[in-house]
Amino acid sequence: MPRAQIEKVAIIGAGTMGSSIALAVAKGGYPVLLKDINQEQLQSGLGRIEKFLQSMIKKGLSPAEAEAIKNRIQPTSNFSDLASCDLVIEAVLEKMEIKSSLFKELESHCRPDCLFATNTSSLSITEIASHLSRPERLIGLHFFNPAHLMKLVEVIPGLDTDEATIKTSLEFAAKLGKLAVRVEECASFLVNRLLGRYMTEALWCLEEGIADVAQIDKAACDYLMPIGPLALRDMNGADIGLAVSRFNYQEYGERFKPAPILEKMVELNWLGQKTGKGFYLYDPETKKRSDVNPELKELIKAEGKKDSFQVERLFLPMINEAFLLLQEHVCAAADLDPALMAGLGMRKGPLTLAQEIGLAKCLAELEKLCQEHGERFRPAPLLKRYVRGGRKSLLEPKSSPAAACAN
Repeated sequence: MPRAQIEKVAIIGAGTMGSSIALAVAKGGYPVLLKDINQEQLQSGLGRIEKFLQSMIKKGLSPAEAEAIKNRIQPTSNFSDLASCDLVIEAVLEKMEIKSSLFKELESHCRPDCLFATNTSSLSITEIASHLSRPERLIGLHFFNPAHLMKLVEVIPGLDTDEATIKTSLEFAAKLGKLAVRVEECASFLVNRLLGRYMTEALWCLEEGIADVAQIDKAACDYLMPIGPLALRDMNGADIGLAVSRFNYQEYGERFKPAPILEKMVELNWLGQKTGKGFYLYDPETKKRSDVNPELKELIKAEGKKDSFQVERLFLPMINEAFLLLQEHVCAAADLDPALMAGLGMRKGPLTLAQEIGLAKCLAELEKLCQEHGERFRPAPLLKRYVRGGRKSLLEPKSSPAAACAN
């Protein structure tokens, strides 16, 4: 039987994400073992944690509390030290062979009732668990970066995850002060799946020449977002963005098709902040953003502006994907907007936005865009049902996906 109560936690991987998760867990009051392969990696991770804490002190954390948090984190390079842990969270490279090998190793050192969690942002929880002799104790705990500051944790069961594991994991994340949202397994899970539609559509708008970089980013920020989609792509890296886009395209099909401009930018090594050039130009030392990259216009081969740019064009695909996601019962309707607001900093979620625009108008606009641009705008069947049923919002008491599908 999986552990019902968490008292001691281990984090595997002292990189940027692992260090941040370790800090989040220690901040929540838990003793933490931070494990990596050698002392050099561990010292690097502890150095990151110290920098995180100094930043938190500047924002109001008392030095005494910072010291108490730091003292809850103990480094180790030995698997044998994990025998006393109730939960182990891995934050290693996003490669199936590395994660599956790690969990096999953990099984030989941890108690049978110790819970295992993966912080993967995209890999299959079920596939990782399939390599274990006790797959019921593995779950996805997807923290958002930086984990010690971001409020959202997606709690993702695999096909074999025990209900007790799910319950304990949701309670643990909540005790860290996080918004813990249960998400059924699907490619890119909840927040990154919806983010992907919005990010990709921004690239298609640029590709078509209906708006430039500054217009797209300003419109998105003025409308809902804390940062524009193209500036965010530069922060995360065009190469990472392309890999995620290709993965989602493989999993979901045409509506996630990568825009050609992104592939061209990766070929040119215009990856964003880390190479000094992306959609914007960056100072090589400070990474501070300056002007829009003037060479981008050479990559845009639009034959003429067919449409005028409307900012809703960026968010309609996200709204549509939200209906598809709820149709698949990936999460509860009531959890969707809070998850997007906590995970992305949106000022309102896509379901609230859809209600404000009007579901009938959303459907009409999607149908029009589908005729003009093809499959990536094909309206979700659940959205059609709501409009045909005269519903004004998916958040109305009678408007659960199950009720709609039963109509």
